[in-house]
Amino acid sequence: MAIEKMALVNIVGLMDELDGALEKCCESGCFHIEPAFSSSDGAMKALNEKNEYARPLKNLSQLAVQLGVTLTETDFSACKLSSPGDFEEFFDKYDDKLSGLSKLRREKIQALSDLNGAVKQINHLRGLHSGFEKIFSCKHVSVRVGKLPTDNIPKLDYYDENFFFVPFETGKSFCWGMYFAPDADKDRVDDIFRSMYFERIRIPDFVTGDADEALCRLEEKIKENSAQLEDINGKIAVLAKDAEGELQTAFSKLRFLHDAFDLRRNAGEMNGKFYLKGFIPEKQEKRFDKLFEGFRSVSVIYLPPDADASCTPPTILKNNFLTRPFAMMVEMYGLPDYGGFNPTAFVAITYTLLFGIMFGDLGQGLVLVLGGLLLKKKLGAQASGMVTRVGLSSMVFGTLYGSFFGYEELLDPVFEKIGIDFLPLKVFKQTDFILLTAVGIGVALIVISMLINIYIGFKNKDYEKAVFGCNGIAGLVFYCSVAAGLVGTMLLDVKIMSAPFVIFLIVIPLICIFCRTPFSIAAKYKEWRLSADEEKMTVGNFIVENFFEMFEFLLSYVSNTMSFLRVGGFVLSHAGMMLVVMTLMDMCAAAAQPFVLVLGNVFVMVMEGMIVAIQIIRLEFYEIFSRFYEGGGKPFEPVGVKFSAQVE
Repeated sequence: MAIEKMALVNIVGLMDELDGALEKCCESGCFHIEPAFSSSDGAMKALNEKNEYARPLKNLSQLAVQLGVTLTETDFSACKLSSPGDFEEFFDKYDDKLSGLSKLRREKIQALSDLNGAVKQINHLRGLHSGFEKIFSCKHVSVRVGKLPTDNIPKLDYYDENFFFVPFETGKSFCWGMYFAPDADKDRVDDIFRSMYFERIRIPDFVTGDADEALCRLEEKIKENSAQLEDINGKIAVLAKDAEGELQTAFSKLRFLHDAFDLRRNAGEMNGKFYLKGFIPEKQEKRFDKLFEGFRSVSVIYLPPDADASCTPPTILKNNFLTRPFAMMVEMYGLPDYGGFNPTAFVAITYTLLFGIMFGDLGQGLVLVLGGLLLKKKLGAQASGMVTRVGLSSMVFGTLYGSFFGYEELLDPVFEKIGIDFLPLKVFKQTDFILLTAVGIGVALIVISMLINIYIGFKNKDYEKAVFGCNGIAGLVFYCSVAAGLVGTMLLDVKIMSAPFVIFLIVIPLICIFCRTPFSIAAKYKEWRLSADEEKMTVGNFIVENFFEMFEFLLSYVSNTMSFLRVGGFVLSHAGMMLVVMTLMDMCAAAAQPFVLVLGNVFVMVMEGMIVAIQIIRLEFYEIFSRFYEGGGKPFEPVGVKFSAQVE
């Protein structure tokens, strides 16, 4: 797999065609814009103008909210509005009609809120049989209506003041009622009731009669105001229906013009001309050229991607149908530099292989495949593609294990009939083989990772990385020699760890790794130096620093290799969990066995499937990627309108 080739694009023209050029860049969908000026370029002026489309955009968004119109991206090719003034006139046309109705609606909503609040409070005062207007018209007595915490009612007896409290309704927490006090004592009495957390209720002026009469009148007013509000909402709905089509197209075009204008901050101006700079995929050059054919002064110039040192080309991963879904794994770690190595194919192969080994079951793999296909719209193309591919791998290895939804003996007759006597692989009977194979897979993947690192090092002329590094030729020889020595001695009983073998294939590579920096400098510059900054590096510092780094390298060889034991561990874990499910099923009554089987398989698929997926990501990132990959690339982000009804 490769990385898409890019072209550096310079666009130059007269200032009066800048907005049109930016709109074409947005329409192209393939233009990655870069600032056209730099701080060191004093002749070129940056454009930091206020976006004149911001206010109309905000107004139209608020108009849509008031009309209850949900804004969606709409084709606006037929929309004739273009200037900020055009959109302001369009807004005024509908706002004038809406503002009066909106004011009436707010008034009616507030009136209903007041009426419902009065009903709620007066419901607690049903014991009042005198008219409210008579009570509140007392000349020498002050009246307060409200609620008092129930626990504080007995405390009123402790006060020797001129007041009396009349309860109407007592609940679990509060008692609703009113108290009376002479005008001369009302301030002191009010302080007493406030200290006992009395919450006063304001009775609206329009409430008259006793509680029952007031409630009847309030209900009539609520019905009247509700009918009026419904009529107002109907008129607004009719206005919204009439305006929706125009509003959708006007807002979509305005959003496009607004976002295109925002791109002016990346343009530079000099001598009455604008300058734009960016990258497009090389294969899009002809299509990009056609977009600017109608301009009288605009010229488009294509240059090699590395022609301008002030900007770095973005990276687009170029993958085929089989490996494309796994690009999300690479992007998660970080894109490669432009011109670097695209590891997507390697990730696709290793991830699919490891998942199948660790989660091998023919039936469960089939469920993953079907789930990936059926849930494509919900999961997205990449996630769905990954699930489908790892499901196929799970089916293949499940067949080799002879496992079908936990039934480990189901495929035995098939292999017997074919004549393959060493299959299916019985997990619990061949534990040692599975664990050793897992370590062997780890060794193979680490070796492949080192080979990729060597290739990248030579490609970039980085000899320290390619030859003398712990993942270069020296590291590869050392690692393979130690692995071969251990296999020969411990498994094959072959004594290959002779003195020449140790000296030439273990000791000398270690010396190369220890002295990788001075050796690489000598190979590249034909001179001997301990480091690039020799003034800060003494012999003692060099020995101490590289001693600890060597210890870290050696430890990483061991830990990275042993990490692959988890591959075999999850093979055993999966088989063990399914054995538990089958045991529980056998312990249940015949009627409950299908339910236990289905529930157990779902539990294993969800829990272990997620754990296996995460563990493989860890193996990819820490044990494999760390040996050759550096994700420092810049993502390709073509300019365009990201339509949103939200306006900042």
